[in-house]
Amino acid sequence: MAQLSRQHVLDVENQINCPANKLFDFIKNNFAMLPQIFPSILKGEALEGDGKSLGSVTQWEYLLGVNPNEVLVVKDKLAEIDDKSMSFTREAIGGDVMKNHKRFDLKITVIPKGNEESILKMSIIFEKLNEDDPHPYPYLNFFGRMAAMFGSHLYKTN
Repeated sequence: MAQLSRQHVLDVENQINCPANKLFDFIKNNFAMLPQIFPSILKGEALEGDGKSLGSVTQWEYLLGVNPNEVLVVKDKLAEIDDKSMSFTREAIGGDVMKNHKRFDLKITVIPKGNEESILKMSIIFEKLNEDDPHPYPYLNFFGRMAAMFGSHLYKTN
C-alpha cells in the first residue's frame, strides 16, 4: 500500500441563532460540558489540564452511528486557540480514529453572520495512513449532527 502524506479537509457548517462572540466564548470555555448536552452519544473525561487550556488532554467515548451501539474512543488535546479568528483546534493523539489516520484534527470556527446569528464550522483536517482508507465522512456527519443539536440546546437555554 502506498503511504500518503497529503492533508485533506472536510467541512460542515450549521447556522446558530446566537451572536458569534457569545457562541465562541461558550464553546471555548465549556467544551468539557459537551457530554451533558449530548449524553446519549458522548462521554468525556479530562486526563490532563482543565479542558480549556492549551495542552489539555481529554478522552472521549462516542457513538459515531455507523454500527449501532458501538462505542468508540478518542484521546485528544487542545492544540490551538485563536481568539481573533474565533477558532480552536483539537488534535487526536490516540484511539479508534487513529487506526486509519496519521493525523486527525477537529477545528471549530465561529463565523459572524449579522448581529444575532453565527455559522458554526467544524473542519476535519486529516491525513490517511493508506491510500485506500476511506475519508472520514461518518465523522463529518457526526459533527454535523452535534452542531445542529448544539444549536437547539442554545436556543432552549437562551
